[in-house]
Amino acid sequence: MDRFDVAAEMIQAAGEVLRRCHLEQAEVRQKTGHQDLVTFWDKKIEQQLRHAILTAFPQDSIVGEEYPPEESCGGKVTWYLDPIDGTTNFINQHRNYAISVGCWAGDTPLFGMVLDVERRELYWAKHGGGAWLDQSPIHVSRCRDITEMLLTTPGLQYTFLERHPHQEQLIRLARRVRAVRCLGSVALELCEVAAGRADMFVTMRSSPWDHNAARIILEEAGGAVFTMDGGHLPLNQKSTVLALNAVELKDHIFCV
Repeated sequence: MDRFDVAAEMIQAAGEVLRRCHLEQAEVRQKTGHQDLVTFWDKKIEQQLRHAILTAFPQDSIVGEEYPPEESCGGKVTWYLDPIDGTTNFINQHRNYAISVGCWAGDTPLFGMVLDVERRELYWAKHGGGAWLDQSPIHVSRCRDITEMLLTTPGLQYTFLERHPHQEQLIRLARRVRAVRCLGSVALELCEVAAGRADMFVTMRSSPWDHNAARIILEEAGGAVFTMDGGHLPLNQKSTVLALNAVELKDHIFCV
């Protein structure tokens, strides 16, 4: 099997494990505080994904949320894994969480997959092949009027309530759009823009494993992704993220 086929098989297998699991309170731990959590299942699923990748492609590198990077032995392909994107949702709701797998050859995207675990919906894209939800093609919305747009963000607190350089700009933008929604998963919210169910996305804090799969899907669906400063979204470091349904909106959004 090639890398895409291995990824498709392993992400579905991991989703099945999560749907069947019974989360116990003792399996939940705090990372930096009560709003930053990890579970036994985050670690178990990442271990399962890493094992599948390295068994098939031992020369590849892996960057995941829960464990130190697996450096390659001369290979140029890197996988970005988030075993549970939306861990708080997994704990409190047992829905609205995803498994995210992105695969890159250097700075070139190969494919991205985001599995909405409880809905059993797989968003995916191969570089140059368009974006898909299961077997149906998806595309960003054609809305260009800010007053008709839906803005999504994974954390209202960090986006609007805590001080940061873009706070006032985003508050003004929130007053202009039709509505603001918060799902609590970077990967799923980027896929919402890709599928045309939201028009723009912002977050003040995102890691490579959060967005490096979904950004491929979004761009293949016709959208565009940047940092909040309007720059190129880095591949290997934490960053702000601004995603839009059209690249030409960037300058207009920044003028708000």
